[in-house]
Amino acid sequence: MTEDQSIAVFILAGGKSSRMGEEKGLAKLHGKPMIQYLIEATSGLAQSQSIIGHHPDYSQFGIPVFTDLIPDNGPLGGIYTALSYCSTDRALILSCDSPLIQSQTLVKMIAHFNGKILVGTLGDRMYPFPGIYSKSLLPQLKENLEANFLKVQSFIHNNPHKLISWDQISANSELEFANINTPEELLAWEKDEELKGL
Repeated sequence: MTEDQSIAVFILAGGKSSRMGEEKGLAKLHGKPMIQYLIEATSGLAQSQSIIGHHPDYSQFGIPVFTDLIPDNGPLGGIYTALSYCSTDRALILSCDSPLIQSQTLVKMIAHFNGKILVGTLGDRMYPFPGIYSKSLLPQLKENLEANFLKVQSFIHNNPHKLISWDQISANSELEFANINTPEELLAWEKDEELKGL
């Protein structure tokens, strides 16, 4: 996979993981921490990889770990932190609870980016992550955070954005964009035959 010098990767792992009952990104799926799947999928895709999180065990992966600049503001705060540390004009931002996204899908996504925000849809639902966000959004993000307007989807709708159907760029979108947020969901994916070989 060719490194793209114009984009940086950030994986959000700063949530409270209350539904999982343990640190979500470190929860193991087939013996491997969920966040490790995303680190491997994005390796070689970008100029740099970083984690936005607060758990000390994220240091084991050998990439920079940044804590939220403005704590307790959810995913929107994570985007703000990522773009604040971003050394390029744009960032590919992923969430650790969707560990099954494949490199080739992300490559296709990056190729479609040509503005401020690019996110995907499945059916009638919009997914903020993975998403590509321009660093030029920092003033608007800070304004939202200061006003306590924290809904990511509202922020996307209120700023120039482009939507792409995951079905158009993924051979198995239901698998790749599955969210794993509870022990029951984790167990179900542990048993899923489709995960063999990933």
